[in-house]
Amino acid sequence: MLTDEKTFVERLRSLARVQNADVVREELSGVPVPDLAEGIERLDTEDAIALLYQLDEETAADVLVELPTEITKRLVSELPDTTLAHYLDILPMDDALELGEVLPEDRFEALLQVIPKEDALELRRALTYPDGSAGRLMTEDFFEVTPETSMRQIIRMIREASDEEYETVNDIYVLDEHKHLLGVFSLRQAVRAPVLSIAKEVMVEDVITCTPETPAETVARQIAKYGFYAMPVLDERGRMVGIFTVDDAQEVLEESATEDLLKLGGVSGDAESYLSLGVVQLVRRRLPWLLVLFVAEFFTGSVLRHYTGQSADGGKTILANLMLFIPLLIGAGGNSGSQVTTTITRALAIGEVHPRDGFAVMRRELGVASLIGGTLGLCGFLRAMLWGTDWHISAVVGLALPAIVIWATILGSLLPLGAKRFGVDPAVMSAPFITTFVDATGLIIFFEIARRFVQF
Repeated sequence: MLTDEKTFVERLRSLARVQNADVVREELSGVPVPDLAEGIERLDTEDAIALLYQLDEETAADVLVELPTEITKRLVSELPDTTLAHYLDILPMDDALELGEVLPEDRFEALLQVIPKEDALELRRALTYPDGSAGRLMTEDFFEVTPETSMRQIIRMIREASDEEYETVNDIYVLDEHKHLLGVFSLRQAVRAPVLSIAKEVMVEDVITCTPETPAETVARQIAKYGFYAMPVLDERGRMVGIFTVDDAQEVLEESATEDLLKLGGVSGDAESYLSLGVVQLVRRRLPWLLVLFVAEFFTGSVLRHYTGQSADGGKTILANLMLFIPLLIGAGGNSGSQVTTTITRALAIGEVHPRDGFAVMRRELGVASLIGGTLGLCGFLRAMLWGTDWHISAVVGLALPAIVIWATILGSLLPLGAKRFGVDPAVMSAPFITTFVDATGLIIFFEIARRFVQF
């Protein structure tokens, strides 16, 4: 924010109680919309609605665009249709469709009757595509020309177009009379080409495209890979129906990265602003995984009970000495597994690694795990000896550490790759899940090695 955050929020809270729209608009004149939205995000619902009512429809709509989705959902049902019509008209396609899921069907239909007919038709067409597809995010406002259009005509068309007519003019698409995509060239090429040259002489015919049904994340990663400003979207007949822009690609990738990060931390749900979520929503996002992990921890307890229950009275001292090293061992295993899981999940997410690369991944990770495990094993052995521990138990620690690290690495590598192969989000194999599983299985490895060196 441009001003002190606490002071600004208090100022907004006071203005929400002023029953004079002219005063409120004058006070907030010149405040950037993103700053205004950030302040409103920290107000309670009643004050936020009161303040939005005082703003002009266009500013209120701009603020709603900037607000997190969860907060917007709470506000839209209380706002007048005039504000929502402006809001719907300027919303990105995916947000506009999401608004349709929040509002009653009849009210959303009424709003579609108010906004420009072309925008309403575009929304209706987008509703026919699957959730999470390129068709839901594409825009139909792209710059198209015929093969015979000259560079002089193109420059004039751009100059005469309104700011709202095209989403972007970085790329110019050459279409035939049936809307089939023939080629594409950049605005830079158009400016540098002779003014009398025509589009078919400048265009590149080999164009990478997608369909409306292609997953948005797949398209976004292709745009990032090739450095495109936009990707043409073609229907099953090869007709161009829209473009998927780099802005949408960036948003999709950011949301995907955030969701994967949350899953790796054992948190479910979409990427929403923290302050936009209530206590109950936060509980719903965290509790399921914690319950799963809580149940999984019973396995760890069962392993301990199994081995301690088998110990004879004479082995209690040995077992007690072994127990001292359990936090060290399962900590090393859990951390190793988490590191590998995070690394492989990221590589899968950005397309650096594929399930077919499983052998190469395992070969590489086993080499890494052997070196790390050996180093940790030596450190563990020396540490145990320095504590005055019997050399047999020290040897158990020195052997168990590399074995557990290698086992954790195998799990941390294979589980995300296996999940991806079977169509499951690899991020589901979160670090807490791997850690919990390695805790239990690592104890088995530790005690089985110990049983072969010492009697307990």
